[in-house]
Amino acid sequence: MLSSNKAQSATTNRRAFTLVELLVVTAIIGILVTLLLPAVNAARASARSTQCQNRIRQLALAIANYESAHREYPISQTASGKQTSAGCEGGFYSWHARILPYLESTDLYERIDFKVDLSDQCNDGEHGLIRRDHPHANVAMAVVDAFLCPSDSYLGDNSSIMQISTAPDNYAGNAGWPSLSTGVTGGRKTPGKQNGIINVVNPRQKNDWQPRRAVRAQQVTDGLSKTACVAERLIQRGTTQQRILDGSNQTLSFHLTERPRTLAEMASRCSPEFTHADISNSAYLGRSWLSGWSPTGPTYMHLKEPNSNHCHFSHSFSTGDFAVTPTSNHSGGVNVAFADGHVQFIQDSIDPQIWWAMGSRNGQERISETY
Repeated sequence: MLSSNKAQSATTNRRAFTLVELLVVTAIIGILVTLLLPAVNAARASARSTQCQNRIRQLALAIANYESAHREYPISQTASGKQTSAGCEGGFYSWHARILPYLESTDLYERIDFKVDLSDQCNDGEHGLIRRDHPHANVAMAVVDAFLCPSDSYLGDNSSIMQISTAPDNYAGNAGWPSLSTGVTGGRKTPGKQNGIINVVNPRQKNDWQPRRAVRAQQVTDGLSKTACVAERLIQRGTTQQRILDGSNQTLSFHLTERPRTLAEMASRCSPEFTHADISNSAYLGRSWLSGWSPTGPTYMHLKEPNSNHCHFSHSFSTGDFAVTPTSNHSGGVNVAFADGHVQFIQDSIDPQIWWAMGSRNGQERISETY
């Protein structure tokens, strides 16, 4: 009998959680999740940034290997040398296409016939689009992971803008300074030649601003470790004119009818306070790794600090003055790969003079070890 009473007593003492206790436990779990979530997100962001750095380093090394093989760096765009039957003027292939063999993508490279003009769609005055039946349509739609930063990597349908759903890219080559810039002090002759690593060349035009040939390593007299080669650039995601114009300034290009000015003057005037965004120079940024057409942003310039808006001056398509600005989804800056292959995270707050110096290959500007 005594044993039975003990069993009943033990059973009576075992009771379920009360509602208050359950709510307290739930609240504690919620607080722990709230505390841990930022750390988890930060770890994921850090992992994406690291992967992005590895990919941009891979591109810089591929460009260096291209230079070793060809004794010159790739240029911004190449063409077949003649217009298409459709009369397009922008059927150019990008430098990205030229370095494919150095990214272990020889099979994709061999599917490209560079004698076939890339553009055959010229609706509405646009000269960089291709139709679905173009011989290289499938190549243009092939995703190349090396060209994508995991922190952005927009893989949406680009067909509403590009006619077909072209595969995008996140990385642009350093073209240096705008041709109309008189430099840091105002003493640079204009129109000046691009002074970066990836020369902006229109294969179908001959102008004073155009360099005669591609850059060679021995022309980088400021030093390979001091001269930027490749930087990040966000992909334009807008699918309609209004969505593009309503987007972030990081994906908008602002227009100026410009005369020769210093870099500081050009940078300050190219802002929402002085001018307006232009749809035709904003809609195509980053939407095709295969296209060397200027509006897709295969190159960038050292004008405005990272994560600012883009700029285009006068007739930028024909003067080489489409000054794309490096942009990213990383907090506080962008990844930049230098001509020797090393990568640095450049903060948005970088001293403009240091930023301009990084873009110049032969200006003898001094860059401090810390910035």
